[in-house]
Amino acid sequence: MSEGLERADGFERVPWRSAITEVQQDALITYGVNQTEIIESFSVEEMVFLVLSGRRPNKVEADLLRAVILAQMSHGITGQSTLAAMMAADCRSSFLHALIACFSVGSGVFHQGGLQAAMEEMQRLEPLDEAGLKEEIGRRLAKRQRIIGFGHRFHRRDPRAETLFALVDKHNFAGRYVPLARSIAAILGEEKGIALNIEGAIAAILLDLGIPADVAHLIVVLGRSPMLAAVYLERLRQRPDPFPKIEVADLLPHT
Repeated sequence: MSEGLERADGFERVPWRSAITEVQQDALITYGVNQTEIIESFSVEEMVFLVLSGRRPNKVEADLLRAVILAQMSHGITGQSTLAAMMAADCRSSFLHALIACFSVGSGVFHQGGLQAAMEEMQRLEPLDEAGLKEEIGRRLAKRQRIIGFGHRFHRRDPRAETLFALVDKHNFAGRYVPLARSIAAILGEEKGIALNIEGAIAAILLDLGIPADVAHLIVVLGRSPMLAAVYLERLRQRPDPFPKIEVADLLPHT
């Protein structure tokens, strides 16, 4: 069968193809693994790794991906995306719409979009040698530019990042990016007292696992969705009356 067929208008018709899952009579085969086996023996993180990488992860890879997903699951209500879930509940929007609102509101580089931005930051910095890295970070700091993946508004030392990297050490796991993250953290710690945060830690681990930055939001969605569901349900219980009054204040400078 030819790859493309020419239409009467001169444009080529190219069939859509996928090598991920083969649909057979009474069977689904994903990268050579029958869906029955997947349901019986795979963990969620193993399946995520399989569909993204085309193979089942080894125990270390699976454990690190598990930890990365779980590290994002429990968080407070101060984030704008979480507040969006509460507001959706107040308006009696369905949870689907609440979830869409959460990830739409939070997709910016300073919130949930920070993971992809941190991965891309490390990819830009990775080709530099030690001297070049120190020079580039110094130049950025002099311009008051942030190094994405480092620093936190609440934590001097992000406990999630430290726990993830302790797990990295336990497994003796490192590619190009985990050492890079540590080098950047050392420079920023010396210059500004800034430490690695959760986005930086996860970014380094995901890149060393071979997960592309293009799908970083998948990890955010997998990790944060259950917590957002819990916040949505909690808000429904807290506010039986829909659309409650919210105290809003405009802060003007004193004259």
